[in-house]
Amino acid sequence: MKNKEKPASAGYKRSLSNSHIQLIALGGAVGTGLFLGVGDSIHRAGPSVILIYIIVGIFLFLLMRALGELIMSDLNKHTYIEFIEKYLGKDIGFITGYLYWISWVSLGMAEITALGIYFQYWFPHLPTWLPGTITIVCLLLINLISARFFGNLEFSFAIIKILMIIAFVIFVATLFFTGEKTSFGPVVLANLDDHGGFFARDYHGFFQGFQMVIFSFIGVELIGLTAAEARDPEVTIRRAIDQLPIRIILFYVLAILAILLVIPWSKVATDASPFVQALGATGMRDASSLINFVVISAAISSTNSFLYSAGRLLFSVSFNGKGKWNQTFGKLSRRQLPQNALILSAVLMGLAPLITLVIGNEAFNFISSTSTSMFLIIWCLMILTHIVYRKQTPAGDLPDFKMPGFPVLDYLVLLFFISMILLLLILPNYRLAISTAILVFIVLYAITKLWRKETEDQLG
Repeated sequence: MKNKEKPASAGYKRSLSNSHIQLIALGGAVGTGLFLGVGDSIHRAGPSVILIYIIVGIFLFLLMRALGELIMSDLNKHTYIEFIEKYLGKDIGFITGYLYWISWVSLGMAEITALGIYFQYWFPHLPTWLPGTITIVCLLLINLISARFFGNLEFSFAIIKILMIIAFVIFVATLFFTGEKTSFGPVVLANLDDHGGFFARDYHGFFQGFQMVIFSFIGVELIGLTAAEARDPEVTIRRAIDQLPIRIILFYVLAILAILLVIPWSKVATDASPFVQALGATGMRDASSLINFVVISAAISSTNSFLYSAGRLLFSVSFNGKGKWNQTFGKLSRRQLPQNALILSAVLMGLAPLITLVIGNEAFNFISSTSTSMFLIIWCLMILTHIVYRKQTPAGDLPDFKMPGFPVLDYLVLLFFISMILLLLILPNYRLAISTAILVFIVLYAITKLWRKETEDQLG
C-alpha cells in the first residue's frame, strides 16, 4: 500500500523542484572521482576499468532501488539514518549517522584537495590550499541563503558537466569515424586491446581498480537526502532512481571509453584530469583549458552537494536531542536551514590542506580511499536495514516502488559490499584507509556505549 500521507519534513521548506532533484542526483554522482580519479583507476586496472564501472554501477543501482523503497515507505523521514534507527536500533542509527556525516565531510575534503591540483594546470606555482579555501567559504555563504538557491546553483553546475561529457563523447566519436589522429596516434578501438590486452594488469590490477571506481559513484544516494525538501518526492525520487542506469552508461562507461580511444591506457595521466589530457592530445589547447574549467566547476559542484548533505545529516542526528551539542546543531535558522551544522561541516572540510601538508601528493588518494571505506560500511548497514524492513512489513503495507528480486538481490548486494571491504583490507595500498574507517566506527561505538551508560546512571 503506497504511503499517501503528506510529509511533515520537520521544518524544512519544500523548495526543490523536479529539475532540481534530477540534476542534484546527477551532480552528486559525477565529480572528481570521474574527472580525476579515473586516471588512477585506468592506471591500476587498464582497459578492464570499463567492466569495473559496469559491475559497481549495477550493484549501486540495486542499492538505490532498496533505498528508494525505504524512502517511499515513509516520506516523513528526512534521511536514511532514521530508517536505520527504526529497524536496526538507536545505537546503530546514532553511530551510522555520525559516520555518514564524517564520510560526507571527507568527500568534501577530497574535492577541495582536487581543486588545488586542477588550478595548477593554469597556475603551476599557486598554493594548492588556496582554491579550496576560497571555494568552501563561498559555498557556505550560498548554502546559508536557501535550499532553492543551492538547488539553482547545483542545477547550473550539473548542466555544465552534462554538456561537457556529451560534447566530449561526440567529439571523440567524430575523430573515431573520420580516422583523425592525435599526438598519441589514431583514435581506434585497438587501444583497448593493445599494450597488454583488455586485462593488461591481470586479476591483481583488476581488483585494485575497484576502490577509485566505487569512490566515483559515491553521491548517488543524494537523491534520498533531498526528499525532505522536494516538492513532489513520490514522483521525483522514483524518476531519479529509475534513470540511474542511463546515467551510468552515458556519463561513466562512454566517457571512459572515449578517453581510452584517444589515449593508450598506459599513457593516461594520474596527476591531472584525463579529459584535459585527451583534448590536449588533439592539439586543441583552448579546448583543454575549457575542459579544465568544466572539471573545476564539477569539483565545486560536488563540494556544494557534499556540504549540503553533511549539514543536513548533522542536523538530523542532533535533532530533538538533549545537551548543548544537540541544541546547537539540531536546530534550524530563521531561514529554515541547518545553519550551525553547515558552518561546522564547512570548517572541517576546510581543513583538507592540512592533510596535504602532512602526506603531500598522496592526500587525495588517502582521503578518497578512506571515504570509500566509510561508505562501504554504511551501505552494508543500509541494505541490512532494507532486509529487516521487508521482513517486518506486511505485503499489503509495502509501497508500489519495490526492490526487485528480494531477498536474493539484497543478500547479493550485501555480499558484494562485504567482499569490497575485505578486498581493501587485503590490498596494502588501501589497508590504512579501511583500517581508519573501521577505527572511526569502533570509536563511535565506544562513545555511544559510554554516553548511554552515563545517561542510565543519571536516570538511575
